Amino acid sequence: MHWTTIAIAVSIFFVAALMIGLSIPLVQGKVPPNNTYGFRTSKTLADPSIWYEANRFSGRVAIAVSIVMIALGIALLLLDRYTKLDPNSLIVLGLAFEIVPMLVLTLVLFLYHRNL
Repeated sequence: MHWTTIAIAVSIFFVAALMIGLSIPLVQGKVPPNNTYGFRTSKTLADPSIWYEANRFSGRVAIAVSIVMIALGIALLLLDRYTKLDPNSLIVLGLAFEIVPMLVLTLVLFLYHRNL
């Protein structure tokens, strides 16, 4: 197994765990409107009911994306172990496994915000 693949997988797992840890209080409705933490837009900050609804949604989506990221991190390790992909291909694939889910999360939240 290549050390770069392991490092990228650990990075994926760390980001996913951090996102889950930050999302749980949002889903539980424990984060009041503020300018630092949560789904902060002019609409959500203007109305507490919208704030809590939007943050519950964004927290659930972030947790789902994090679970997908964990699965992709495991897949990356398995690909490294059981295939003969060269290290550079694994690096690119690993970075895609980290970046693409974050882009999907951003897109989903952007589309959700348009419907608030």
